[in-house]
Amino acid sequence: MIIILILSLTVILLISYVFHLKIQIKSIGKQLENISECKTEKKIDVSLLDKDIEYLAGNINRNINSQKQLRIEVLRNEEKLKDSIANISHDLRTPLTSIIGYLQLLEKSKLSEGQREKINIIKRKSEILHNLITSFFEITIIENDRKHINLEKINMNNFLSDAMLQNIMPFKEAGIEPIFDLPNTTIFIEGDKIILQRIVQNLISNILKYGSSYVKISLVKKEHVELCFANKIEDPKKIDVDLLFEKFYTGDKSRSSGSTGLGLSIVKLLAERINAKALAEIKEDILTLKIVF
Repeated sequence: MIIILILSLTVILLISYVFHLKIQIKSIGKQLENISECKTEKKIDVSLLDKDIEYLAGNINRNINSQKQLRIEVLRNEEKLKDSIANISHDLRTPLTSIIGYLQLLEKSKLSEGQREKINIIKRKSEILHNLITSFFEITIIENDRKHINLEKINMNNFLSDAMLQNIMPFKEAGIEPIFDLPNTTIFIEGDKIILQRIVQNLISNILKYGSSYVKISLVKKEHVELCFANKIEDPKKIDVDLLFEKFYTGDKSRSSGSTGLGLSIVKLLAERINAKALAEIKEDILTLKIVF
């Protein structure tokens, strides 16, 4: 009878231990989930007095601390790299601007056809390099910029009309006809006007570089407000819309056009700063770039 009682008590204690062990394991799992989702920075806490569980929790906490320090170090190195790129870009732009200036002066001199052709080549390559360095500088500044975003109510109809008026001559010189499709009703968004100006100007610059014949600029309000730039492209197969807003992506694999592949990635970064999305789609031979607010 005593043996049965002891065995029964042992079984009860064992079941109780397993039950509490299971609860503790679930608790550790939940705490790990919260840590991985950045919901907390607390260390793993255990309530069950068990050496093995405490040992496990200790190892997990040490690993978490190591990962945290590693992330801090990676972020610190990223910041240093971005600062270095910004500084180098700034230092390179100054002499390069001078070189381009001197080349422009040389163009006004008496030159033979051969000399003029060579200077034009040097100038063109210098301008490509200058654009690349400027893009590097700009994208680094945007990524490092922690300034407060000045959100305000913006009348998009008026904003777009003003932006297009400022670019009438560039469109004309590029032989591109801008077609506007603005709604009769006024559409407002919450955004930073300066950032929005940079987004629109970058999109227009992209059209001026790579567009042909026309560009359709439309503003629509569905679930969200969508600002769209649509234009015809020669070879849709050359463009991967999933990569279009990624850094250094260009449909010209040889990069013979002088494209940096940074213009649209800057658009994406700027859009994200005002809680918008930069999207792209191709239907037949029409490429549409969208900013969704």
